[in-house]
Amino acid sequence: MKTIEELETYAKEHYVPIARKDLVTFICDLIKKSSYKKVLECGSGIGYTSIQMALIDGVHVDTFEYFLPRYEVCKENIKDFGLEDKVILSDKNILDAELDDDYDLIFIDGAKKHTVDLFIGLKDKLKENGTIIVDNIDLKVVSKIESETKRLKYEQIAIETKKYFEELKEYKAIYMPIGDGIYVVTK
Repeated sequence: MKTIEELETYAKEHYVPIARKDLVTFICDLIKKSSYKKVLECGSGIGYTSIQMALIDGVHVDTFEYFLPRYEVCKENIKDFGLEDKVILSDKNILDAELDDDYDLIFIDGAKKHTVDLFIGLKDKLKENGTIIVDNIDLKVVSKIESETKRLKYEQIAIETKKYFEELKEYKAIYMPIGDGIYVVTK
């Protein structure tokens, strides 16, 4: 069986972005405090966050990763942790998937240029008293991008995303400087 530390090492060595430790701790604490049982994750990566959520007693995670190399690594990691019965992994684009369930927690950690589209497409799957966490609001890695054109593009995405969540009407969105910056959204 692998360890969380081995997943962190793999991510670092293979340049795979994973949620920061403080964010994963925040999410897991929220799940426990709120007695959440059903979680939807958009952007599995290698399974780092979904595995830690699924290790909480009684929690089931549906997670989506459409980038096939990461999907395969994630699938193997879920198996290595013995969580195949608690984590359902799909390689579909989450916005094209038929989601039959509603969720206590929705964690949006997908392609940054699609964050608002993901929120709009998934918000109706949130249970009453549920929470949506939107990651990478500050896009802190942008400063490391060498191409000025690409850096400016991502900075603009970050500005537009923040503006969208600041202006939400039917939901309450609170910015928190955890990880790469998150919005915690509730009805």
